[in-house]
Amino acid sequence: MKHVRVTLCAAMMALAAACGQPQVDAPPPAAMLDPDVPVAITGGEIRGAPAGGNPDIVAFKGVPYAAPPVGGLRWQPPRPVVAWDGVRDATASGPVCMQTGPAWIRAPDAGEDDPESEDCLFLNIWAPREIEAPLPVMVWIHGGGFFNGAGSLPIYDGTRIAENGVVVVNINYRLNVFGFFAHPALSAESPHGASGNYGLLDMVAALEWVRDNIAAFGGDPDRVTIFGESAGGGAVMALLLVPQSEGLFHGAISGSTWVYGWDRELREPLGDWLSAEGQGVQLAESLGASGAAALDTLRAATSEELQAAADANAGSLMLRTGYVWAPNVDGWIIPRDPLAMYEAGLQHDVPLITGMMSDEGIGIAQRSDIEDAEAFESYVRTVYRGVADEMIAHYGVTSPEAARPGVARLMSDMRFAGPVRVQVETHAQVSSPVWLYHFTRVPPTALGSAVNGAYHGGDLVYWFGTLAAGPGPPGGRPHPMAIHGDWTDADRRLSETIIAYWTQFAATGDPNRDDLAAWPAFEPADGRHLDLGETVTGGERLHEAAGGLFRRFAASQRAGT
Repeated sequence: MKHVRVTLCAAMMALAAACGQPQVDAPPPAAMLDPDVPVAITGGEIRGAPAGGNPDIVAFKGVPYAAPPVGGLRWQPPRPVVAWDGVRDATASGPVCMQTGPAWIRAPDAGEDDPESEDCLFLNIWAPREIEAPLPVMVWIHGGGFFNGAGSLPIYDGTRIAENGVVVVNINYRLNVFGFFAHPALSAESPHGASGNYGLLDMVAALEWVRDNIAAFGGDPDRVTIFGESAGGGAVMALLLVPQSEGLFHGAISGSTWVYGWDRELREPLGDWLSAEGQGVQLAESLGASGAAALDTLRAATSEELQAAADANAGSLMLRTGYVWAPNVDGWIIPRDPLAMYEAGLQHDVPLITGMMSDEGIGIAQRSDIEDAEAFESYVRTVYRGVADEMIAHYGVTSPEAARPGVARLMSDMRFAGPVRVQVETHAQVSSPVWLYHFTRVPPTALGSAVNGAYHGGDLVYWFGTLAAGPGPPGGRPHPMAIHGDWTDADRRLSETIIAYWTQFAATGDPNRDDLAAWPAFEPADGRHLDLGETVTGGERLHEAAGGLFRRFAASQRAGT
């Protein structure tokens, strides 16, 4: 029997709501958040403000959860919050973390002058003003390939989710060279002989802050769900393996998991990529940092100098070249090969939802230069050597017209569908259930029209209910995280349905509710899943072929073939 920890009062409330029982003569709220009354948290007091879209939700923004990781704390585990005097204003988000690329890459509504800083370990909170009992908590981990993004982007506004009786927390974490830089000298100064997973340690610190402080906002520290998409989904799957995160969350939602970099060891190269430390040595030498003074030189460099050095060898994800900014297997934060850990059932035993878009690879294919069958075969034999013959036969690219669609299918399978299938199969081994979804709705945005597919990131606006009618900012370009579109009633219903599933899961550990389409838990025997499209329907045996192909590629890579 699978158990979920829920307070008796909250469980009774959820049952009454699920059964449609009227709330007659309800007692007054047990607590109320007043924007004019400061809230005491670790470090001091803060004052928030009513959320822009709903005065019944209070937002607290730019809340520090750790000390600024600057100076001597660059490439160190996060340290405790530095206390402040008086009441801290928490009505505006703090700076975003240093990152790769211009602001439009992060989101079409992000301004070019959005401040970036190494002092970026902030979180944002949305909570209902009236609280009748401790509420479930959802902690959002943003995507962006581990090299850009921020929890404060407009698409991630937590108001709509909080309206469903949840406290929402969105976090920043260190990115690219600041969050995932490994180096032998850093490993040597660590008591654990490890380096490079500082972004993951930030996430752990944020979850510890939630454990210690969320009750002040009406949240239940014993009902915390982490959720993320793309690199954020990969972070969720990594946190399920991180020993330091055990007990800090009680459910997980991972969307469109982006797993590159998981096949990277701290010290030993694997396949075509340098080890994490090898990459760090290469970058350090480009800045003249070597020998006994390497760390002093690196910590004396400006943020901009480090970012420029990282950007100079950004390389190609498709070709598996250049720098990779992602978790590494350091023996401490990630104890060993993540795929092997999942196969052995060593992940934290909590309920899980995972899934992906139906056309994840379409954006990657559009940016590729593979335009005929010969180029497709050359690419496969270069990158997927151990399974090249099988892949060439499987995708059947024999003409120029089939090249880009073939790349789209391959990228969708090997970057998303294969890993998702492995996730559900391996999580089905533990006692907690796992649910699988497939998002098929083509968003009516500029990018949706351009690619005619359910593209990577296109579901996020539905997750948060941040659909904005009409065209986006003038001069913009089609973007996967656009909130503007020609949204229909079907899109709004789908968004409401997803939020209902997600918040029901956060409240009870199970996404099912009487007023929602039944969503069976995944079982390997039938592989049942839910299709999230214009209508919500069920299906079976999703991604079986992709899962098998991905497993064989992973095995060949680890065998060095």
